[in-house]
Amino acid sequence: MSTVRVGLVLAMLALASCSTMHHKQTASAKPEGTATKFILFFHPWSYQLTPEAQVIANHAADVVKQTNPSTVAIAGYTDSDGSAADNWRLAKQRVASVQEAMIADGVDPKLFLSIPLGTPDDTVGLTGDRRIEIRLTYGN
Repeated sequence: MSTVRVGLVLAMLALASCSTMHHKQTASAKPEGTATKFILFFHPWSYQLTPEAQVIANHAADVVKQTNPSTVAIAGYTDSDGSAADNWRLAKQRVASVQEAMIADGVDPKLFLSIPLGTPDDTVGLTGDRRIEIRLTYGN
């Protein structure tokens, strides 16, 4: 595993250690050390946002604008079909499409931490691996 990839995985693990709050909360200020998580799913081999994913990205952008998180981490997963290079490229494209949608909704580009993981997360299952996780962290 390359040094960059190890660094990205460690960054994601650090974000995952934050307590997760449900995304249906009000726009009140978040206590330090908390996180809000959103999950978007994609069709196989596609990086285009589905209508459902677009709604979730828009909602995440609204929450960002209302609560001012310190970081917006976007982690991308693919399924296990295809080569590692193809999956890495697809994960990068998925992360970029979500980030572009949120920037179009008015989110500051400086807030983003992009984590295109590419390879599947075996604990979730095939469908769950075609996903993007948006995690908002506060007070970091």
